[in-house]
This record gives sequence, structure tokens and C-alpha cells, in this order.
Amino acid sequence: MLKGIKRTKNNDLVINSKGLSVLNILCILSALFVLFFFIPIIKVDFGAGFLGDDFKKSFSMFSALLIDPSDSVVGQLAAIKGPILLFLFYPIANIVLWALNKKATGNRSYIFVHIIYILNVSLGFVEFTSTNGVSGMHASFLSATFFAWILVILLFINLILSIYGILKTGRTEIDENAVALDLNVNYAKEMLNKAGSMANSVASNVSAAASKAGAKTVVCDKCGATCPESSTFCNHCGNNLENAKKMQAQSKASNEPSKNTVVCDNCGAVCAEGTSFCTKCGNKLDGAKNTSDIVDETAKLAREMAGGETAVDKEESDKIDLTKDDTNSNGVSLSK
Repeated sequence: MLKGIKRTKNNDLVINSKGLSVLNILCILSALFVLFFFIPIIKVDFGAGFLGDDFKKSFSMFSALLIDPSDSVVGQLAAIKGPILLFLFYPIANIVLWALNKKATGNRSYIFVHIIYILNVSLGFVEFTSTNGVSGMHASFLSATFFAWILVILLFINLILSIYGILKTGRTEIDENAVALDLNVNYAKEMLNKAGSMANSVASNVSAAASKAGAKTVVCDKCGATCPESSTFCNHCGNNLENAKKMQAQSKASNEPSKNTVVCDNCGAVCAEGTSFCTKCGNKLDGAKNTSDIVDETAKLAREMAGGETAVDKEESDKIDLTKDDTNSNGVSLSK
């Protein structure tokens, strides 16, 4: 029933793109009800069918309000003044609420719309049953006109549409909340999946970078391409990498400082231990002392100087003690 209906921001149910909506239809029906208030819907025959059409008169609901209850012929119509006034009140109230709801949104609009529906369902039902009773009159002196039947049909449409509107508005709100909840859940799942994919991508990139940084490579001496150290030929130009590997090994060895060195006894330059001649002055290094030995001797000399005598002074002192005569010795006579 009425598929594709959408709820607007003022809680109206739009049926199509041309502006046709449930509240607009109810407003049009309310305007017609006000118009029917002045249209004759009751026909009274004062001649009781014997005096011709000259004694027949039609009454509208507005005319019924002016009837004198003491009138012996139509005075009974005064008994329905209450429903008649109600029939005028509620369509006017619908039109006023419809106009106020046009600029309302949120909870305020929700209240206006439900008041309209409740008025049309409750009071509209009373008017429908009352008018339906009037339209069924077929007395010889009191009967309903053709317009009474049209009014009954309009009241029935108004009643059914109001019941549908109040039920559909609540159901549409539930459906919209369910759709919004599904969208939020799907969005959260999508974000989690993207975050997981991003984390995996970052981890893969970090792992690849670490592997690349830790991998040993060799630079081709022909094209300059970087190749794995295990490669025999260049991946870019096909050049044999044997010579490049040797050059890289030599360069690495030359950049690393030698642990064992000697000091030239001529100029004091520090040279590698296996070097035959000084790299600075060309002096032969056969008698050069190892750097570590020089350091040890220097440290030993420093300790002796701190003690008050050097090794040379101690040696000279020992020589003097051995050559000195013992003048105070009594000696031993070997002669008899």
C-alpha cells in the first residue's frame, strides 16, 4: 500500500515528487469539509409528500444551527447541533495545525502531526457515523441530498488516510533508525577493515625495508646497479660481478683501521704492522717497535718516575755498591 513513501523533516509522508503528501491531502479534505458545512445535505418536505415541491426545502449544517427546537416539523434537527459544531471545529483545527507544521521540525513537528492524525481518527469517526446516519434517512418529510453521500465518502477517505498516516509515520521512523544503525555498523566495519589493511601494509613495508637494509649488496662496476651479494652477474646489464666484489672487499678493508700498528723510529709515523717501509719517510721498519709495546714502556717509565728513581739510576746504584770497599770490616787474618 502506497509503496515508496518517504518521511520529510516535518514528518509529512510524501507520496510522489510533485508534492502530493498525506498531510496535504488531509488539509484539502478539511477545506472541503468546511465548504460542505454550507452546502445543503438535508431535504425537508413540509407537505409530507402531498403538497408538491413548493413545500420542500433543503438545509445545510449551517442552517441547521439556526433551527428553532420548538418547531414541530424540523425542530428535531436541533438535537444534532453538537456534532454539527464539532464538524466545523475539527477541519479548521486541522488546517491551522497543517500551516504550523510547515515550518516546524523535530519533536515539535512530531507533536503537530500526531494531533492532526488523532483529530481525524477520533472526531472524524464521529462525523463519519453521524453523516452516514443522516444520509440513510428516507422519511417522507426528511431525507438526505446527493451531497450528503459525497460527504460520507470524503469522511471515509479522511478516516482511512489518517489511520494509515499515524501508523506509517511510526513505522517509517523505526525503519529509518534501523537503516541509520546499519549504515553506522557497516561504516565501523569498513573502517576496521581499512585500519587492519593499513596495519598489514605498514608491517609489510617495515619488514621489507628491514630486510632490504640488512641484505648485503654489491654495486656493479659497469652500470652502477645494486645487486645482491650472492649474484654472479648484474641483474641490470649482465656484467660479471667478480671484479666488483673484489674492489668492494678491498675498499672495505682499507676503510677499517688496522688493529696492530708500528711506529717509525725515524719520523714517528704510525704504519701497519706488515708494512716494510714507512709510508711517510720511507724508513725501513725492521727495527720499529709495536705501538702496544711503546705504550707499555711509556706506562712503565711513568710508574718508575712516580717512585723517585728510574731504571738507569737503579742500575748505576747497584754497580756502585758492588765496587765499594768495606773499610769498617775487621776482616779475618789468614796467617798464623
